[in-house]
Amino acid sequence: MKMRFPAFILVTLIVAALFSCGDEYDASKLRKKELELLEAYIKEHNIMVKPTQTGLYYIEKVKGTGDTAKVNDKVHVYYRTKLITGKVVDQNVDSLGRYYDPLSFIVVPLGATGSVIKGLNEGVQFMQTGTVADLIIPSELAYGESSTSGIPGFSTLLMEVRVSKILKSSGK
Repeated sequence: MKMRFPAFILVTLIVAALFSCGDEYDASKLRKKELELLEAYIKEHNIMVKPTQTGLYYIEKVKGTGDTAKVNDKVHVYYRTKLITGKVVDQNVDSLGRYYDPLSFIVVPLGATGSVIKGLNEGVQFMQTGTVADLIIPSELAYGESSTSGIPGFSTLLMEVRVSKILKSSGK
């Protein structure tokens, strides 16, 4: 009986330690912090546009020409993606403004899963060839609570996007 009591205490301490560590990854706290950072960013940068119903902020900087991208169109875009802190996490345009290969994808209906994050898919549906826009993409339209490629979970993304080409769907 003497051996069981210390083992019971040890197991209890381990379980308590595991549950106390869970506070570091409390989804509601991380989401709350994300929303606080987003609110501060909106205020600091004097952003006056209202978000879409999904939460995307679309800020057009240069008006394009031609038809707006629609579902089933193939779009080619150049982009720079940053965390809300300003850290660049992905791009196909370098700091000198030189372009690499464009990212191309088929536009899917809002809410559907496509080959790009939902915020980018939604944003291009406001854009024409040549349009340049800033997208403020909350985590639920990006990677959610998952971390990926240097992007922590619950991260709002800032994307500068330029549509270089729209190939209309042949099904129209």
